[in-house]
Amino acid sequence: MISSVEEPPFTTGLTWYAGTLPDHISPSAAKTYLGCSLKFYFERVACIRKKTPSALHLGKAVHAALQAFHLARWRGTDDSAETIAAAYEKAFSDLERDEGPVNFKNDGHREEVRLDGLRVVAAYLDSPEAMKDKPRAVEVLLKEDIAGLSVPLTGAMDLVEGNYVPVDFKSAAAKPDKAHAAFDHEIQLVSYQLLMEAATGESPPSLDLVFLVKTKKPQVIRVSSPPADAHRKRRVTALLETAVEGIASNRFHPQPGMHCSWCQFRNECMAWLPGQLLPERKTA
Repeated sequence: MISSVEEPPFTTGLTWYAGTLPDHISPSAAKTYLGCSLKFYFERVACIRKKTPSALHLGKAVHAALQAFHLARWRGTDDSAETIAAAYEKAFSDLERDEGPVNFKNDGHREEVRLDGLRVVAAYLDSPEAMKDKPRAVEVLLKEDIAGLSVPLTGAMDLVEGNYVPVDFKSAAAKPDKAHAAFDHEIQLVSYQLLMEAATGESPPSLDLVFLVKTKKPQVIRVSSPPADAHRKRRVTALLETAVEGIASNRFHPQPGMHCSWCQFRNECMAWLPGQLLPERKTA
């Protein structure tokens, strides 16, 4: 017997009352979901606020300083070391104010982190990796339909060099293993290639990461990987679509592993039971 009652739409998980697919998928969202779907839920659905880890805070402030430098190169304005250092200092303070408390151990630790960031920024400006010419784009946000994806793909590229090479900057505590680094960031790098090809018709000659390593003497290390072939594109598209399907189907569950040792949501995770995940809908 066929019911005449209209079936309710499935829940996306993006909000507990939504009934459509997510508006888009980003490589960072997909990587978080695939790494641990329950962590994705706590961070991006329930929006549980935690103190910002000090390393993440430093990374965001350094990113803001590099953005200021690249924008200055693009606009032909002041890109002096003093101006970029001031941009870092402003971002370091503004992020604390705007994004909530940072998990500093004490005032001394805060000062140590602040100075580490200044040294990293200075090391980049003095390195061969610092942009000498005008970049093609800075902090470019793209949103494109990609074959094989049921929702648009979005991504924000830190820097696009004149030859269409997308560059993403990463803060790190130790020197990266180049082969492992490229594999670990495969979803992001190939997503950038897919977005660039869809938006411009240009295929980048390489997909690059620049690591800013917070060692005693900071290091700046570029990791270049070749552009993705058809196999890699298909693989990454399938991974992105897996995340979309999981979010749309409201599949959020623990995925235990080594990452649990530094996860901020361990208490929430231990309280998880099937069927008890979604909060009640809030009313005005």
